[in-house]
Amino acid sequence: MSMTAQDYEMEEFYDRIREELYPDHKQQAIEEFTADRLRSFYLQSPMVMRPAVEAIQESKALLATERNSPALVFSASAYELLLKATLLRPVIYGLVHHDAFAELIVQKVVGRQTNIDRYESLLARLFETLADINISKICRSGSTVPLMKEAKELQGLRDRILHQGIRCTRADAERALSVAIAIYEEIVRPMIWALGLTVGEKGIIEPAV
Repeated sequence: MSMTAQDYEMEEFYDRIREELYPDHKQQAIEEFTADRLRSFYLQSPMVMRPAVEAIQESKALLATERNSPALVFSASAYELLLKATLLRPVIYGLVHHDAFAELIVQKVVGRQTNIDRYESLLARLFETLADINISKICRSGSTVPLMKEAKELQGLRDRILHQGIRCTRADAERALSVAIAIYEEIVRPMIWALGLTVGEKGIIEPAV
């Protein structure tokens, strides 16, 4: 279906919004965002992390049956679900108070970004401000490579599996799963805790007791 003149006008409008919010104004976005707004989003959307949990569970199941390449794909997908859907989406909602409009902006600003490089700086500011965590220096247990660097490397391998038809080794798949779990344990969970929240059964975010 061809686009109308109104469709093009809306595209231009959304592009202007994206330019305002991302990537030029990362620091301003974080400074204007408050922990109260972030906490409010999680309480209103407690299942926001569930897709990431399901992706990790699927990766484990595939790995158990020696389906290494599909397992890696699900693990790498979990990175994006944890970092984008669980962390960056609430930032946009905090800046735009009309939910329907915020969702449109989320899709324009965050939805098309699949490379961690595109939003790593925004994540870094978010964690530095709200949880006093320098994510660029976080390493998972047993590794000296920064966790975000490992995630980006495995995203690249995921893309080659999907677009070039290559296969990965079991070691690659196990590493990918370990990175997904580490992103949750070392990045996502500390942020949730810093907001006075906790992660319950099946990844449900709820107030800490």
